[in-house]
Amino acid sequence: MATQAQITAVQQLYVSYLGRAADSAGLAFWSNAISTGTATVASVATGLTLANEYKTAYAGLTNDALVDKVYTNVLGRPADAAGKAFWVASFANGSVKADTFVASLISSLGTQDQQTINNKTFVAQTYTDTVGTSYNASAATSVLVGVNSTAASVNTAITAITSGSLPGLTPGVNLIAAVSTAATAIDTYAKQIAASNPTFDTVKDGSVTSAEATAAFNAATTLRADAANGGAATTATLQANVTNATNAATASKAIVSALAGGTAAVTAYDSALAAQKVTLGTPAEQTAAASAKAAADVGLAAAVSAAGATVTLTTLGTAGGTTFADTAALYTYLTDPATNAVQRAAVVTELNKVTTYGASFNAAADKGLAVAKANALVTTTKATLEGIDTDAGTVGVQATDYATKAAAAVTAADTLVKAQAADVAVATAKTVVDQYTILNKASADATAAITAFNTNAANVGKVAITGLTGATEGTVAKDVFYFPTKIVGANDFAIGTTTAFGAGDAIVLGSGYTFNSGALTTGNNSALEVFFVKGASGTQVVIETNAVGSATTVTGTDGNVTSSADTAVINLVGVTADHLSFNNGVVSYV
Repeated sequence: MATQAQITAVQQLYVSYLGRAADSAGLAFWSNAISTGTATVASVATGLTLANEYKTAYAGLTNDALVDKVYTNVLGRPADAAGKAFWVASFANGSVKADTFVASLISSLGTQDQQTINNKTFVAQTYTDTVGTSYNASAATSVLVGVNSTAASVNTAITAITSGSLPGLTPGVNLIAAVSTAATAIDTYAKQIAASNPTFDTVKDGSVTSAEATAAFNAATTLRADAANGGAATTATLQANVTNATNAATASKAIVSALAGGTAAVTAYDSALAAQKVTLGTPAEQTAAASAKAAADVGLAAAVSAAGATVTLTTLGTAGGTTFADTAALYTYLTDPATNAVQRAAVVTELNKVTTYGASFNAAADKGLAVAKANALVTTTKATLEGIDTDAGTVGVQATDYATKAAAAVTAADTLVKAQAADVAVATAKTVVDQYTILNKASADATAAITAFNTNAANVGKVAITGLTGATEGTVAKDVFYFPTKIVGANDFAIGTTTAFGAGDAIVLGSGYTFNSGALTTGNNSALEVFFVKGASGTQVVIETNAVGSATTVTGTDGNVTSSADTAVINLVGVTADHLSFNNGVVSYV
């Protein structure tokens, strides 16, 4: 296989001897010949001098004229007097011959001229790589005109290639590529965020849209603004609140512990507060428990009221020795510490007979009962603590003061934890929203560039770039159609119902597609493919959106594709397949 250096050497020979970029077949042939040792750079150069286009360009010229033309064609400038005199003299003394002049010239260039050759070779290689089999000799020559030693001349030539303005190329391909790149970036990011932040994916389709990210950010911001989560206070302020509340509770605790029975009462109350905190769980666990309880409530309500249900509110009430008006009353019963344990167990047993929601409702009720018991213990130990007061009128001595301050310290600590968690949620969502701002701007800019192209006076009435969105028709100009968003199986279009899809028109699908000239059943399940299928009113361009697309495609008796979840279909009305070609991701009318 030829190395890049060998490919570049052959490309330079094409530029220097023939004044054009190499066609991909010729470039591959000669560079591989050098690679295998069946040719050398010198022998390839000699071979090019035998080509008709070389002879047409240089045969029959006087020595003076030959020097002038080679300088102009190869270096893009007139021959300087000294250089011309040297080469004319070399012809005269026989040290240089006409068929070796180009080789001699390019082997003895100054810095600026060498840069010109390098730049032309780079532009030529870019053209060859870009067009592939859509090579156009006229364009391959014209793309090198004006290329000199400057970077600006290279940029101008590259723009001509990427914009599709050269003969044989599709106008606006660089603009369409920018739209495609932007759409792909958004799609990739949307899936990435769905994987890393599944709660943002509200519709559960494995993708988080910009709107979903914004909604998550707004929800997180609103949650942070809640007083229970710190409100407008910063975490620094909340941390100071924790410190102050803890210090106040510690001071009060010392005073109360000195009272008769104070130490035991304080210890019991502190233990109850700690147990309550463990039972409630973290803010995240509390949120999860509330969500699970809500889901279980809805599911159970439907299950026990369904026609033919074996477990109903009535049977549950019978087991519990009471009457339940609804699942809310049932939950209250199960979470009341005063409920008879034996009867409660009987209700739990009946509930477990309800598929899924019975067990989940019981779990939620068990959690609620544990919280109720923890709360009751706090209430009981607080009452005991307050009962040892010796001076109810002196602030700082009464046990009630410690109970208040201890609870305040717990609340302050919880608020700080909730605020910190909320801040993380806000920051996480903001990062996604900010990235979407960048991605959406890139998409908007790419779309705006196409609008600018279409409204440019030089293009109006001559060429139009049109996004395939719903009903689409061509214009009187040269039409270039493209998909403004990712191609999906639901994308089906008809072009030509009113204005024909004809000469000069094209559909840009983008890279990554392979043309299959066979039937849909001949698809390669390892590649995204494009098929031309004869339909009832023309030719259908069938585009796989998944590598197994053709396997799920159904066609009617008239040949039309009637359904497929894995292909997009463009029906070109009145067009036969022999007028279509597919090269470099572009369907063209030929």
